[in-house]
Amino acid sequence: MVLEDNEVLRNRLFAILKQSEICQEVKAAATVARCEEILRESHIDILLADLHLPDGSGIDSIRLFKQINPNGLVIVISALSDGKSIMEALEFGAIGYLHKDDSSLQIIDAIKMAIEGQSPISSSIAYVLVRRIQDASLAPLPGSSEPSSKPNTNITKRETEILDLIAKGLSYAETAGVLNISAQTVPVHIRSIYKKLHANNRSEAVYEARAIGIIK
Repeated sequence: MVLEDNEVLRNRLFAILKQSEICQEVKAAATVARCEEILRESHIDILLADLHLPDGSGIDSIRLFKQINPNGLVIVISALSDGKSIMEALEFGAIGYLHKDDSSLQIIDAIKMAIEGQSPISSSIAYVLVRRIQDASLAPLPGSSEPSSKPNTNITKRETEILDLIAKGLSYAETAGVLNISAQTVPVHIRSIYKKLHANNRSEAVYEARAIGIIK
């Protein structure tokens, strides 16, 4: 089953899966509520789940799916790339996590990897996971007097607004619409943000911004 609120992407994934020999039957849902109905009505072996949905979080669908089918496979396909979202998805049963901007991993190949016991994960997502593990291993022990150091940044109010929106998974065009600014302006701010946070992509920028408390 495909759980995705973006109609274009949902239909594309549905068509790819329908044409593949790997699937006997394909279902699709655009909301958490509809996903729950299908999960209770049909036997689903593989769930491809977005996380940011109109009526809630895909995490709830992943949790229900694993309760109904503990041996089922979950692959997240999302624009959310913050550590919290990634860890929650993995903790509740996802075996893979693909970023929507990642064109290097094909969905059928990702499913085959999951069936074979591997974890299809986009490189940008793997980067966030590695950073979280490293930060945890370097964190001061309880009771330690070692001061925590946070880099000084000069992130502007507008840049903070943009960071907050892209952290929620909005595209540059959607971000421009929400902030009522030119679509051509957003990439300019993004480049400035990357430079200030020493980031190479969206995932790194969001991670660093959360780590130093610029966004939640």
